[in-house]
Amino acid sequence: MEGFSCDLHIHSTLSPCGDLEMSPRNIVSKAKELGLDIIAISDHNMTENSFYAHELGEKSGVLVLFGMELQTEEEVHVLAVFDSFETAFLFQKTVYDLLPPVKNDPDFFGDQVVVDGNDRIVRFEDRLLLNSAQISITAAVSWIKSHGGLAIPCHIDSPTFSVISQLGYVPEGIPFDALEIRDIKNAHALAPLILQRHVPFVTFSDAHYLQDIGRRTTRLDLGEPSCKGIERALKALGDNDGNLSGCTSTKETTRYDG
Repeated sequence: MEGFSCDLHIHSTLSPCGDLEMSPRNIVSKAKELGLDIIAISDHNMTENSFYAHELGEKSGVLVLFGMELQTEEEVHVLAVFDSFETAFLFQKTVYDLLPPVKNDPDFFGDQVVVDGNDRIVRFEDRLLLNSAQISITAAVSWIKSHGGLAIPCHIDSPTFSVISQLGYVPEGIPFDALEIRDIKNAHALAPLILQRHVPFVTFSDAHYLQDIGRRTTRLDLGEPSCKGIERALKALGDNDGNLSGCTSTKETTRYDG
């Protein structure tokens, strides 16, 4: 087993709240500089920039997975991460059709830009991505898991757009792979609201600016650097360590030694 430093929650220029310096090229270059092994571009309700980041990652030795930060009809943010762009793009098309047809206002929300590996603009997305798709968290996770992806509720300790802020608790019966938390010190306080047991915590940067990439990472021991390998590692951590153990935090970096 080999240890991999992972940051699976990074926004690019395609997120209206993402800085325009967050191009695939700059993101992969920064990840390489920081020694990150596995990253995912996880834009709001979209996946397209992950295609270009993945190509660049193959050349630089950084594994780039294909992610999305989905906003469900309950206004819960969920990370969906896939091994293949084809599957991620299929999910994007599914989600896009479920978004309200509201036009983006770039002056208010920010530009939503697909950028290639050479920092060239491919297109601007006109539909506002900061909206809820008309899909429930249960149906969304079912889709993700049935297509071989990872499903991780985002920033569960956030007062907005988290499963706890919106539902009041983490329900049983939804096959989450992990729970993303911004500050691991909040885990014990949240424990009574987490009805699922044996689901480990992870922490990622949720970077919108280059300097934020890698500010929070999760280190996983993987036999296979892939979604399936990550799924197995997370399951082993949950089964062996329970919901709260196995984590230490140093300088906003959470390390798992499974």
